[in-house]
Amino acid sequence: MTRNLIVASALALALVSGSQTAYADPARTVCVFSLTGVHGEPFDTLRDFALTSRQLGVPLTLRPITNERIAAEDFQAGQCDAALLTGMRARQFNPFTGSVDAIGGLQDYDGLEMLFNALARPALATHMRHGPYEVAGLLPLGAAYIFLNDRGINNVSKMAGKRLAVLEHDPAQQMMALRIGAQPVSADVSNFANRFNNGAVDVIAAPAAAYMPLEIYRGVGAHGAVVDLPVAQLSLQLVLRHERFPPGYAQQAREYFLEQFPRAMRLVHAAEDDILFFFPPPDADRYAYDQLLDEARIALTEAGHYDPLMMRLMKRVRCTRQPDRAECTDDRE
Repeated sequence: MTRNLIVASALALALVSGSQTAYADPARTVCVFSLTGVHGEPFDTLRDFALTSRQLGVPLTLRPITNERIAAEDFQAGQCDAALLTGMRARQFNPFTGSVDAIGGLQDYDGLEMLFNALARPALATHMRHGPYEVAGLLPLGAAYIFLNDRGINNVSKMAGKRLAVLEHDPAQQMMALRIGAQPVSADVSNFANRFNNGAVDVIAAPAAAYMPLEIYRGVGAHGAVVDLPVAQLSLQLVLRHERFPPGYAQQAREYFLEQFPRAMRLVHAAEDDILFFFPPPDADRYAYDQLLDEARIALTEAGHYDPLMMRLMKRVRCTRQPDRAECTDDRE
């Protein structure tokens, strides 16, 4: 018997012993942010999870929403019992897990998997809950890379004055743009790619998963480039109103989603393989990029945009993997 079935049987038994049948509870509604609606991996992943959730005695009704702002607002207004959102949007419901997507937080996917394993442990369960909300699962969406419409913008200093799309709900991106001297242009998930493709902005940051579906290759064109240097590790997060779910449900869900990490990463790698003009930064500029990201992240944490405990956890992961990093001997985070 697989671990999932063992979990399902144990919780189902607990529900029955609580004088209710395993299917007595009404279905909970999940607002699923998916740019492609019922088509595509985010919705497919939740559809598969819904089967396990039913085994746990909690039927789910999935409601696909292509506009993330609406998904978050409906969830906040109580029209959904749970919501699948990007980590940046989920930050308003849980600053701790919402800081996973911090600028320069983790450089590679092995480090991200190490962090996700830690976040799924019961020892950190109290941090997964914030007020009426609880994060019941995280999935990797892939690293955010810098997409340029001109490969002549080949170092940080040349981004000065360039138009950079920033998500209107994420002040961290706006502060980052100002730090590098770029001109921030407000956008959201539904239109930032179009603004890049039609030339309204010169630079965007996005995961590889957006490259083909949002036709970002049109904005890159034959003269642009994608900088092969992760700016942040993006995530999808399932957030619940915990009082509407049985005790223990969120922890079992977190363990389920951790098991989906390899599946999600196969899609991330496939998307990255599709990118044309994927260039690493010049060796002389790599240190400048790393330093810029580190300084921006520390400043954003001090300004209250990122959770300090999450920053310490990610630093621990970085220093476990690369103990010779200069930051491993200081206490700035």
